[in-house]
Amino acid sequence: MFLKNTWYVCAQPEEIDRTPMARTICNENIVFWRTEDGTPQAFEDRCCHRRMPLSKGKLVGDKLECYYHGLQFDAAGKCTHVPGQTTIPPGAQVRTYPIVEKYNWIWIWMGDPALADENLIVPYPWKTDDDWGDKGTYFYVKCDYKLIIDNLLDLSHLGFVHKSTIGNAAVAEAAKIRTLKDDDSVTVARWTVGQSPAPTYQRMGGWTEDDIVDRWQIIEFQMPGAVRLFTGAAEGAAEGKEFGFTDIDLPVPKGGFGFHNLNFVTPETETTTHYFWSNAYQVEGQPVTEEMTEMSYKQIFTAFHQDWEVFNKQQENWDDRPTIDTIQDAGSIAARNMIDRKIAEERGEMAVAAE
Repeated sequence: MFLKNTWYVCAQPEEIDRTPMARTICNENIVFWRTEDGTPQAFEDRCCHRRMPLSKGKLVGDKLECYYHGLQFDAAGKCTHVPGQTTIPPGAQVRTYPIVEKYNWIWIWMGDPALADENLIVPYPWKTDDDWGDKGTYFYVKCDYKLIIDNLLDLSHLGFVHKSTIGNAAVAEAAKIRTLKDDDSVTVARWTVGQSPAPTYQRMGGWTEDDIVDRWQIIEFQMPGAVRLFTGAAEGAAEGKEFGFTDIDLPVPKGGFGFHNLNFVTPETETTTHYFWSNAYQVEGQPVTEEMTEMSYKQIFTAFHQDWEVFNKQQENWDDRPTIDTIQDAGSIAARNMIDRKIAEERGEMAVAAE
């Protein structure tokens, strides 16, 4: 079961063009395409006549034509032409979905169209901020989307899976952790004070392994599958305390280096996921360059590809036997509880409405 009255990332803009594209979101088969003026569209991927996937059809102007019998549907999903007859049968239309393009991603609303409010999309302003160098991509992952949320909320794994890039032993052994919760989000704040920077931080921040920095990792989960991170390091960032700030929207401290990262995990099925991510870097006081943006992207791509391998192996081993938890799991447990609660609330509301 998945939350329906919410926005999911469904595609990168360049994926949707004038050739119909099939993609499954939350167990629903959808076809994506663009009108001649470039407006993205999303239809249920089956013809209302004999259930042929409309993604196998073609575009005729701003109408989607079914491959099987040639029925044509306009951008509102209504059938406008049936070959061999002049009348349109009653109910000849297909379901459409609200869809918007924002933060250089395509977002789809899977529930009641009347509730679709673009302002509810999780913000990621660093995507287009000239003071940050941003680049991202998409992974198709063969795992339950909640395993990816677990991974992002427990960054102790960086000291083991990502030792060549964003991790070192201190992240797992020396981090102080706080978990903050409200009705709509879970935030895990981690501080590793007075330690050597990880390899990626050395490359991006101009440090060596002998330098001593304070490292922060602020991770915020929002429904249904958005995880924003503000991570980085600077000398004295914790201001002499063992724990620094917990706000995700603060500027990079003086002389420091930081990442803003948005991960959106969109369920395809219960065991497969569309994983969209984008990563922005900033070295405080220095201009953004294409070279550094590309370096940042390659470092994170390497790390996330390592995670991708972990996710696939986890899913292969996943069954109904119980697992144990550690103190590092507080954030992911809270996020899973929130997901279950929100889905139960929505199902309850839908049941009442149906009475």
